[in-house]
Amino acid sequence: MGIVPMPDEKSYRGTGAPGRLLEHLLGVKENNNDSPDLLDWEVKFHGGQSLITLFHKDPQPRGVMRFMVHEYGWDDGQGRLSFRHTIGGESPRGFYVVNENDRIVVRNRHKDNVVPYWTHETLMNCCGGKLRRLIVVDGKVVKYPVHGVQYTGATAYWEFDISGFCNALAIGKMHVDFDARTNGGEGTSIRNHGTKFRVKAEDLPAMYRNKKKITSV
Repeated sequence: MGIVPMPDEKSYRGTGAPGRLLEHLLGVKENNNDSPDLLDWEVKFHGGQSLITLFHKDPQPRGVMRFMVHEYGWDDGQGRLSFRHTIGGESPRGFYVVNENDRIVVRNRHKDNVVPYWTHETLMNCCGGKLRRLIVVDGKVVKYPVHGVQYTGATAYWEFDISGFCNALAIGKMHVDFDARTNGGEGTSIRNHGTKFRVKAEDLPAMYRNKKKITSV
């Protein structure tokens, strides 16, 4: 299609605009469901070196994100405690991911406290339906001759491997991205933007048994 012009609308501004435009071109209706975009296939846009967000899932036990913000958070310069932290391998703040018998756990090298975790069953439920089959569309944003997106290729992945996924978390190929902070003032309430599971495009094959480049005929 060459360069596809970006619509001059508020919803098409920001880093998520190329993916939103792709969904529009494919006729995907925007939703927050845990089901794939196109029948059995989930579609993700990938541009440059950015990490691909596979899904959002907050950890257990209940209330653990409030604990993480107040125990490990830092001043964000606006009088709030922030725990906006990405863990891929061991982080500079001493956090690391462990693949235990039935769960994925985030621990801290310096403190032995309550830990966030996801059971293998929880992660399988998140990934098994939505990410069982995945298409990653590569592209780039261009400014000239028009502001738009040029989609350059696509790769299909299928037969999701939960063991490979959990191992990728433990060795740092899969990133856990926390994004929560206090609301400010003297209260203890927090604003949680959700915990993301993100990965580099080149590390996706570790989580799928099959991969194929999509080409035109």
